[in-house]
Amino acid sequence: MDLDYFFKPRGIAVIGASNDPRKLGYDVFKNLKRYKDGKVYPVNIKDETVQGIKAYKNVKDIPDEVDLAVIVVPKRFVKQAITDCGEKGVKGAVIITAGFGETGEEGKKEERELVEIAHSYGMRLIGPNCVGVMNTHNDMNATFIMDAKKGSIAFVSQSGALGAGIVYKTVKEGIGFSKFISVGNMADLDFAELMEYLADTEEDKAIALYIEGIRDGRKFIEVAKRVTKKKPVIALKAGKSESGARAASSHTGSLAGSWKIYEAAFKQSGVLVAETIDDMLSMARAFTQPLPKGRRVAIMTNAGGPGVLTADELDKRGLKLANLEEKTMEELRSFLPPMAAVKNPVDMIASARGEDYYRTAKALLEDPNVDMLIAICVVPTFAGMTPTEHAEGVIRAVKEVNNGKPVLGLFMAGYVSEKAKEFLEANGIPSYERPEDAAAGAYALVQQARNAGVLEEE
Repeated sequence: MDLDYFFKPRGIAVIGASNDPRKLGYDVFKNLKRYKDGKVYPVNIKDETVQGIKAYKNVKDIPDEVDLAVIVVPKRFVKQAITDCGEKGVKGAVIITAGFGETGEEGKKEERELVEIAHSYGMRLIGPNCVGVMNTHNDMNATFIMDAKKGSIAFVSQSGALGAGIVYKTVKEGIGFSKFISVGNMADLDFAELMEYLADTEEDKAIALYIEGIRDGRKFIEVAKRVTKKKPVIALKAGKSESGARAASSHTGSLAGSWKIYEAAFKQSGVLVAETIDDMLSMARAFTQPLPKGRRVAIMTNAGGPGVLTADELDKRGLKLANLEEKTMEELRSFLPPMAAVKNPVDMIASARGEDYYRTAKALLEDPNVDMLIAICVVPTFAGMTPTEHAEGVIRAVKEVNNGKPVLGLFMAGYVSEKAKEFLEANGIPSYERPEDAAAGAYALVQQARNAGVLEEE
């Protein structure tokens, strides 16, 4: 499915672009002025210019081609705006305006009319009642919120406000999105069609979904079965409880349905289930790494406590600690202090420096019993240690061994290890701050390896 006109349009019209900072049309147009791959046109019935750029009274007055329209006008004008877009030859429209299907049966009827008009012109819709869409790889921010950090996770959210909140959270935590898609009421394009599109894009390594309800479960399962063989799909489902289900139906007008049914559908189609927002993000971030061939994990650490906690979290998720070969343990004994523990988890003790991290990571990655490595670092307590030397050691080992085994970082020193984490991320190694998050990432890699048919079961 080709939906490039939503994410790589040659021309974008903002219908309802404004000079008034109190209006959403102001922020949408301001954000889009930075778009790299095409032209952006303001449509405003009153003003001659918008934010210093020539405005048009109607989308049909724009002399150039327009692939995408972002509609931010009052509800009573939306129907005409869709008709005008159709006559102009616009391929896709994002309707930010609310007040449709989420308000009840009359709103749903109006929503269906919008879709019928759009389809009569061969046009597709995202929304209504949404925040908009982003593509960080070409600086396209067709929303009224801040830019997401550039990354490799495509995040599709049924809740606009929650999706926006997660964008703000990820910016603060240095987690990157490739795309952010607020689908709102899903009057037209839904999760299934967006997944189908995202399955074939290069920059989107993982697909994360915030779901309140799905209208066509059979379609979702059929598409997800195909997509999850290519790329991981992680779902955070809201409305599991009776109270949550009621809240979800009043929010976007969707039917939350029975959690047991959703759970079975996700399992049947290979969708990974996240329990929390952090869980979803931790799982999605792991996919900058290759898929493992098995579930045996080696842990290296400069403190015993986090190694034990990580082992507990891995066990909860059905992963195993690798039994290291005697040859590997002999190699570790040859350079680590006598008080170091060379069985898995390998505790190099607090004096471990970058060279110890390099040699330990190299030995563990070369062990045939190891499918995956988690490298842990707590606050370096010895004088003269640099913030990045431990990360540099791990990266050096990964590049030297180069055998396709995934490596995850767990650097637990807050701002002290910020540079080290940035260095790991820049080299494609996700770095976490909590054992449960690193374990979630490891679990997701194993589950997706099963989906993709590369897991060699013990």
